[in-house]
Amino acid sequence: MTPLANSSRYYAILLALAGTLCACERSPKEIRRVKLLMGTKVEIIAQGRNEASLAKAVELGFQEFERLEAGLSRYRDDSEVSKINRNAGVGPVQVSPELFMLLEKSVEICKDTGGAFDITILPVLSLWNFNEKNARPPSEEDVRQKLSLVDCQKIILKKDQYLVFLPEPGMGIDLGGIAKGYAVDRVAELLKRKGVSSGIVSAGGDMRVFGGKGRGLAVGIQDPRNRSRVLAKIYLKDSAISTSGDYERFFIFQGVRYAHILDPRSGHPAQGEESVSVVGESGLSTDAWATALFVLGSEEGLQMLKTRPGMEALFIDASGRRRASPELETKLVWLEGAD
Repeated sequence: MTPLANSSRYYAILLALAGTLCACERSPKEIRRVKLLMGTKVEIIAQGRNEASLAKAVELGFQEFERLEAGLSRYRDDSEVSKINRNAGVGPVQVSPELFMLLEKSVEICKDTGGAFDITILPVLSLWNFNEKNARPPSEEDVRQKLSLVDCQKIILKKDQYLVFLPEPGMGIDLGGIAKGYAVDRVAELLKRKGVSSGIVSAGGDMRVFGGKGRGLAVGIQDPRNRSRVLAKIYLKDSAISTSGDYERFFIFQGVRYAHILDPRSGHPAQGEESVSVVGESGLSTDAWATALFVLGSEEGLQMLKTRPGMEALFIDASGRRRASPELETKLVWLEGAD
């Protein structure tokens, strides 16, 4: 398991407001379990008729998280991702169809966002030591040199053999901006197959909601500068929500705040937004797009969302100003004292 401090996104979304899940059955049973996996807090809430069946399904869900972490974490020497990184500039690596699909999706989103989301950010990310007590920015020369290795379109993918090759020595991929979103999707689908009628699966700031009747589950959006305060709630049903923010891993150097979400185009931390929450059909997409939109900022981000039907976002900038895409604005319920 990766260290908790290495998580790129933490528990940025409250799980329960005005009740946990909508009553979809008469007197449903409910089970909640929490574990530390994939470098963050993972929670599964499952609802159905039989408590023993629910418990078994939840345990299988955690096993799925563990399986995915084993293959997708760059912190594990035996993972497929680490093998790809070790062979950068050396030779192609054959990977599982699952990882190949995830890499294809990552490259697709990279292109769609103009490089605001890029899994080849690792060489630059390694320069920024956000966990150090007296952290300071790396030199401009170091950033410039490493930035030349960041380009998702350099990844060579050969689908007929599931081969992946990073052509330049020093290149590396990090799936921290998409893996947890994909994981909550996988586990939610697993729970449904095991007969769970409704529930939520969350990993850090990524959540997948399924089942239920009526408006669905009420999810709270936290104040990025006061984590005990809920600004708004939104009802979700069979959808995902992800939040990226600057409030967990950061340091202040000479009066400037440097947060852990890097702009792959500059090699420096993105500036301007405190948090971005994205709602969509899948955790895979909302996870990656939350990172990209945080980098892009509200002006460019809201324009880009006009070409992404079914995806909505809420931006909260450094001054506390809130801007939401039109459809999401109609769904948000601002709570008393949130003005």
